[in-house]
Amino acid sequence: MTGMGVFDECTRAQLHAHARHYYKQGGATEPEVALVEIAGDKAILKGYGRTPGWFGRWLAPLLIWREATALEQLDGLPGIPRLYRRLDRRAVLMEYLPAQAWNKMRPEDASYARLAELIAAMHARGVAHCDMRAPSNILVTADGGPCIVDFVARVRRGGDWNLPWNWLFARFCAADDSALIKLKQRYAEHLLTSSERETLGQRGVLERMARWVGANTRRLTRYFVGRD
Repeated sequence: MTGMGVFDECTRAQLHAHARHYYKQGGATEPEVALVEIAGDKAILKGYGRTPGWFGRWLAPLLIWREATALEQLDGLPGIPRLYRRLDRRAVLMEYLPAQAWNKMRPEDASYARLAELIAAMHARGVAHCDMRAPSNILVTADGGPCIVDFVARVRRGGDWNLPWNWLFARFCAADDSALIKLKQRYAEHLLTSSERETLGQRGVLERMARWVGANTRRLTRYFVGRD
């Protein structure tokens, strides 16, 4: 998948040379996330080029693959960053979305309905996010448009024949829906329906597992790094 021409041939060093801001500096298990700007065009560089050791060699490519394949599957959905290209096994270049964290912007009521539509479209494409309760993963633009980022913890639907896995996938989708309900409860409680209020009192085993996938992806990788 190709991005804007200005970025197509840039090396990692050139992209870093044009970095205007680092959202994350990168470390033993964390990726570097940089806003890159060239000739007025912007993109996000996310990768593990500065991550040393066993994690950088073996786990980082897996995490980048997970992110890239999710973005490829969701290509064209407004509010999901477009994948411009895989820089290499340990980095991707993706669309910059001019948005801020949902919990900081506190958008108007209509944005919650738009977010529900985006989540439904994401699930229809066969991707469950699995980490939507992380405050930095749900964003909103100045005009109230919802955005979803960071697909490292994602789960994808299986083939039509794989009924057990697809049943499990549906539970992960339900966990995403539950995250939206929690978001409403915290910032727009008046929008909760009666059925959503009932859902708040229920937490099944699979929903807890979905939350575990998102919350502990990085914690588990830190454990393995410690064993390098």
